[in-house]
Amino acid sequence: MPSTIIRESKHYSISITPEKNRAYLKIVGFWRSPEVVPDYIADWNKAVSLLNKGFTLLTDASEMKTHPQEVRKLHEQAQAILLKNGVRKVAELVKDEVAEMQLDAVAKTTQFPKRNFRKAEDAERWLDE
Repeated sequence: MPSTIIRESKHYSISITPEKNRAYLKIVGFWRSPEVVPDYIADWNKAVSLLNKGFTLLTDASEMKTHPQEVRKLHEQAQAILLKNGVRKVAELVKDEVAEMQLDAVAKTTQFPKRNFRKAEDAERWLDE
């Protein structure tokens, strides 16, 4: 299925597959501050505008490094946008346990409907249910 790329940068990529009503986020490396990803929130607003309520999200955080506090707030903002626009469930691919704990803490704060996975195939299967 063809994906529509919203943004590809060295820090992250966001794409959507409208046929599956699914968004894809890949977080890469260490984000020193919100300034290194100035379009992150705008990119999410654009992505959700192209999806229908009840969409799903697959986040690949396997290459993410733990982020500082002000970047955590940015993730909370993005999750608030996703929730407001009707995300149904979120699968997260994680490798690093510290990053996983941080992402879990953010999701708990925002009441984000997510589950962690180690393999993309398992995550996709769960989202397809």
